[in-house]
Amino acid sequence: MKSVERILVLVNPAAANNSAHHLWGRFTSRFEALFSSYDCTTVETQSRQHTIALGASTDADLIISVGGDGTVHDIAQGLMQRPRSERPLLAVVPIGSGNDYARTLSLPSNPLRALEALSEGVRLSIDAGRCNETIFLETLSFGIDAAIAFRTIDLRRRTNSRGLLLYARAAIAAILHDLKAHHFTITLGDAEPLERDLLICAIQNGPTYGGGFRIAPNACANDGLLNICMAFDVTKAYALWALTLVARGTHERLPIINTFTTQHLVVELAREIPAQCDGEVLRGTRFDIEVIPDALDVLVSRNSPLLLPTL
Repeated sequence: MKSVERILVLVNPAAANNSAHHLWGRFTSRFEALFSSYDCTTVETQSRQHTIALGASTDADLIISVGGDGTVHDIAQGLMQRPRSERPLLAVVPIGSGNDYARTLSLPSNPLRALEALSEGVRLSIDAGRCNETIFLETLSFGIDAAIAFRTIDLRRRTNSRGLLLYARAAIAAILHDLKAHHFTITLGDAEPLERDLLICAIQNGPTYGGGFRIAPNACANDGLLNICMAFDVTKAYALWALTLVARGTHERLPIINTFTTQHLVVELAREIPAQCDGEVLRGTRFDIEVIPDALDVLVSRNSPLLLPTL
């Protein structure tokens, strides 16, 4: 890793249902062996504000995020406060519930394997999204998607479960209890506004959300575009069936689905509805959304599809 001398490891002890501190302790010796030639400092984050502040102020050349999507989301808020030339390299060790951003970077889900992949990783410039003043790395969604995300958080706290099954359980509960179309006004660039009643409006920088559900299977995090997936109103039974297709990324052929790519859009709502940004609650009725090409340098696995030339 050329130009890297100082590494800051940020461990979110609240990740993995408050077990990240213990999990990281199991990998410390391997980390020290893999990164023995670098000046490494490990800090346990104390809050979202603490994480953001460290991202904004550290003099490290590389930040390694040890946690889930929320942890790397918070780090990115701090990094994006800095001029582009002063943003440290970013890496992810997935110890979270969903780990969708690590999946986008083609990193192994096993933290130890991820560390080994990072020690031989490749630097790559990657896009980010901006929604009003909030940065997102993977996903931004409105409606039933966001309701599922919030049920996932509650279910994780109550059951101590993780991964795709956790999201599936939350999705089934949300479809049974929260399924409701909302009226959207969507403006793409300089085009005329579109008015739609939608169950789902997902804006993706990467392909997945919810621990691997392929809501935007063709999304590429370094193509300078955001991928949009919209779903129109359906019955509960139809939505439950469609959920199985979303898990595999084969839902885009359904007549209720509309997909497209864009660099900029505005989403307007008559009232606040469930909305989430990388799993964090988002509030408001007007959202100005854009892609920021080449926003960050990240470490990806050597076999990452993101390294392949785009046509």
